[in-house]
Amino acid sequence: MLTRFAAIACAGLLGLSPQQERPITGTLVRYVANSGMLVTVSGRRFLIDAPIREGLAPYATSSAAERALLEGAREPYDRVDAILITHWHEDHFSPEAIAAHLTSNPRSMLVSSPEVIDRVRAVSTGVPASQLRGVLPAPGAAERIDVGGVPIRVLRIRHNPARRLPEQHVGFLIGDATPVLHVGDADPAADNFSLLKSLPPVDLALLPFWYLSDSVNRRFVADSIRPRRMVAMHIPPNDVERVTGALKHGKVSAAIAAVPGSELRWP
Repeated sequence: MLTRFAAIACAGLLGLSPQQERPITGTLVRYVANSGMLVTVSGRRFLIDAPIREGLAPYATSSAAERALLEGAREPYDRVDAILITHWHEDHFSPEAIAAHLTSNPRSMLVSSPEVIDRVRAVSTGVPASQLRGVLPAPGAAERIDVGGVPIRVLRIRHNPARRLPEQHVGFLIGDATPVLHVGDADPAADNFSLLKSLPPVDLALLPFWYLSDSVNRRFVADSIRPRRMVAMHIPPNDVERVTGALKHGKVSAAIAAVPGSELRWP
């Protein structure tokens, strides 16, 4: 149903090895864990919904080695310009891990809802206010900020109502020429994404796998998000084969984020 959206192989992130350091001229996505992504847009690095420590079973968590790199701001996480967090759930966010990275990387800043900012402040008094930016648009609205010359639109989109509903949930649309969308755990409903109509068209959408694994949600993605390319994320490690089969059966062209450290780049 979505075969026109992308030319990415369904196994796109399943078996790629991390690539050597090189100048980034396009969009680079490195899978961290669960919904955690390191995204490079226009030469700027954005860490989204990562790092996490414990997470929630059965979702993926970062390995001890990867957490050490993340929290110590070591390569490839040494030049992160901003950390973007969609909501406070433990499989998307660890306040202790965020505080550790910000302490190790004074150039970086956290952009999220006030609810998330407050949780970081509660575990660390050492992070300066200049590294913490709370943004909470009105429901159904977007607010633009700029990080290193790259526009980031913070989207007030509600969380999927199925689990521990957070009061403040946001998504992010990063960049102008080839915008990257990260939806967190947003409710896959047309009214929740109507704000995209007034924003630059989505080039690459980072989507929870359930957005793509059944026909109803696939139609929603086609009608309301309309991305050129897609990555399926938030996949339980023991469920990768089933999800891959469901996407293949549905003829969905999307990369699958399943192996931490795997990378894709465009063009």
